[in-house]
Amino acid sequence: MDNQEQWQEKLLQLTYEKQQLEQFRQLNQLLNQGLEASLHCDDQEQLFTRLFEVIIKAIPYDAVFILERTEGDNTLRVLAGLPAQEIATISAESAQDLFCTDLNLFDLTRLDWWQHTLAPLSHGFYSALTHPLHTRQSSYALILLSTRVGAFSANSAAILRSFSTFIASTLSQIEKRQLLEERNTLKAQQHRIEQSLLRQEKLAAIGQLAAGVAHELNNPLGFIYCNINTLRHYIQQYDKFLQGSIQLHPELAALATELQLSYIAQESQDLIEESLEGARRARDIINNLRTFSHPDEKTRQTLDFCNLLKDSIRIAQTQIKHNANMNIKQQVSQADISGNATQLGQVLLNLIVNANQAVPAGKGEIQLELCAEGRYWLLKISDNGCGIDSTVAPHIFEPFFTTKAVGQGTGLGLSLSRAIAEQHGGTLRLASSSPNGSCFELRLPQNGTQ
Repeated sequence: MDNQEQWQEKLLQLTYEKQQLEQFRQLNQLLNQGLEASLHCDDQEQLFTRLFEVIIKAIPYDAVFILERTEGDNTLRVLAGLPAQEIATISAESAQDLFCTDLNLFDLTRLDWWQHTLAPLSHGFYSALTHPLHTRQSSYALILLSTRVGAFSANSAAILRSFSTFIASTLSQIEKRQLLEERNTLKAQQHRIEQSLLRQEKLAAIGQLAAGVAHELNNPLGFIYCNINTLRHYIQQYDKFLQGSIQLHPELAALATELQLSYIAQESQDLIEESLEGARRARDIINNLRTFSHPDEKTRQTLDFCNLLKDSIRIAQTQIKHNANMNIKQQVSQADISGNATQLGQVLLNLIVNANQAVPAGKGEIQLELCAEGRYWLLKISDNGCGIDSTVAPHIFEPFFTTKAVGQGTGLGLSLSRAIAEQHGGTLRLASSSPNGSCFELRLPQNGTQ
């Protein structure tokens, strides 16, 4: 071998080593910048944006995407991209090579399988450099696109191949973070369910206790009501006798005046009427407790929704009277429905109590309006509370969803109320909400139109 051939061989060796060193330098720079991006980015979208910015410094491109393959239905979706775009879910049947080997494609317009599968993603681009990425959970494909034909070199493919391990590790960390978040969410949901079930058991026990107490109080209250009513009749007889005696013996008039018998007679009647009214109110409360605690929740009968609403308000009034003013507007005097009084009473109580909890303390205003709307009775319950945030509103009817602190709400009130309304052929929805208050609408079919 002469000197010239030796020099040429040496020159080729040095050129190759220079390329290797340059490639190593670029890869080392990519890894350093990629590591910095992953350490300083908590948001997934921001992380991918930083990684794409790192890649473009070593491999110029016009667009970049990470495709994720869903194993169950064999479809592809864009996990991240630059520039960001929304495309429909695409089939992975013709794009299996993307997840098996790295590709350096010079002219995409000549590839039928690419145009058939990825044309919506690569419209206007002619070159592609791809590399598969695999984690324990999913398979991905990293795709760089260029508007030039044959834009990517073998050196670019080698750099991307070496850097893909770091990207795959980043995807694994993202999946791990998502799994941890899902696990924490499930644990929190399990805790809420356990607390809700425990609270429901307590409420059921309280309901049975209330039903038993109401039954036990009903008998002595009946004695009191009957005895006071009888006493009123006896006093009327005494008053009649006194008036007759004074007419027969006028000299007794002065003594009657001195003893204030007329005042005593009138005051006795008033006291008896007040006692009877109190007994009637106590009887109504006991009857309402028995109605709402009745174990038979499947029996349906014809009900007057107006009376049911009044009974519910009477029960809730003990909580509301010191916190809010309640105004009732009825456009109808009677609203017959076919339903279960226990279940519908629970719905009304839930809505009234929720409104009371939303209003400012001592300054609350709750408006109830009942009217007819076509074949339905429409009840609107409005309040001047803080309203429901737009991000929370879509979830308020989901079971176990609550914005209240732990121990203050089960997250079942609205979901059960909507279920009961739908079982009765009606609807329950959030009509409006703003920082000035919320309005719920309960529709129930009129009797005979269900």
